[in-house]
Amino acid sequence: MRAIAPLALIACLSQGCALGPKLATIATSFDERCSLPGVVMCVGFDNPKDVDPFIYPPWGQQEKQASIDFSHKASGAGSLRFEIPSNTAADTSGSFWQNFSTDSSIQFAEGDEFYVQWRQRFSLEFLDTVYENGGGWKQVIIGQGDRPGKIAYSCTPIEIVVQNTYQRGYPQMYHSCGAKDGHYEPIERVLPVKYRPDEWMTFQVHVIVGSWYKNDGNYKRDSTIELWVAREGYQSQLAISRKYYDLASEDPTASYGKIWLLPYHSGKNHEQSHPVAQTWYDDLIISTSHLPDP
Repeated sequence: MRAIAPLALIACLSQGCALGPKLATIATSFDERCSLPGVVMCVGFDNPKDVDPFIYPPWGQQEKQASIDFSHKASGAGSLRFEIPSNTAADTSGSFWQNFSTDSSIQFAEGDEFYVQWRQRFSLEFLDTVYENGGGWKQVIIGQGDRPGKIAYSCTPIEIVVQNTYQRGYPQMYHSCGAKDGHYEPIERVLPVKYRPDEWMTFQVHVIVGSWYKNDGNYKRDSTIELWVAREGYQSQLAISRKYYDLASEDPTASYGKIWLLPYHSGKNHEQSHPVAQTWYDDLIISTSHLPDP
């Protein structure tokens, strides 16, 4: 990366520009990335039959705002689209969930390392609307996987969340659903890479699970959480990096094995009238190795 003068850097960040060099014209396709060593799960969001069982709420319970969109996609035939209508509450648009394997056999516990990569597109209305009372919309939740006879839900002590905290306009992260030392712990950022409308951005979370912190004040500092972000056509930038960290769980058998994609927006005022907004997801990959940029 070439050096950037401080004033130029400030101006660049305020405009949301990408600081990395553009990618070469030969890109790595979704299929090529899915065939790499270490990949354990790929979801292309091309067939509604493969996706509908994992969308909440299911058909018939209420108007579902999540569906496969064949007109906008990063690759393949379609993408997963969430719509945020006017006058709606925090969870109106629902969510998509996926275990890291169909039989829940692939999960990551103490001593393991894994990566989660996805591509996401945001409408201008989604990014420009200031949602009243909103604490910020989520992008993904990475948490406890299902076990035989036990369904895992999103709010668990081990969860890792990527979200637009307080609607600041760039991705941030936190760990634990209020269980680690009694609070939701934010994870420090390195570079605020701003969201950009109407382009397929790439996000990749890296997790090294050390020894579970048991809320006993005995910190191990042996876990890592990182986030890379890239604008479309540019190389990924390290946006968040927290090494020597402690991931919390008082259950020694806890393990990461499930992901939720969702635009859940804490505190969103259902009485607010605002433009209809959308966000799309595509090219979800779970791997034990770092994934190249598309």
